[in-house]
Amino acid sequence: MGKVILTVQYDVKNEKRTDYLATVDKLKTHYATNQYVSYSVYEQRGKQNSFAEIILAHSEVAYKKFEESEDETADQLTAQLAEYIEGKTRYTTYIETK
Repeated sequence: MGKVILTVQYDVKNEKRTDYLATVDKLKTHYATNQYVSYSVYEQRGKQNSFAEIILAHSEVAYKKFEESEDETADQLTAQLAEYIEGKTRYTTYIETK
């Protein structure tokens, strides 16, 4: 089975940038203990406050287990992030070709 990548892309309100980065750090720490995925966040070069969360699972099975392992802490932190977002959030899932 191929790897799975989930990207979550959005822009953050300029006045909420500091709060956003603090919450992302908490989310990174939380996901560091998740055995099914690696989690990272990137800012678009040349476009301040435009971010992408990248979740990488080593297989479709691992991705499904990650989805099932989401807990209250992750839900709360994700809800906090949503408060800082301006405009639409774009979700894209990629599956590795064979």
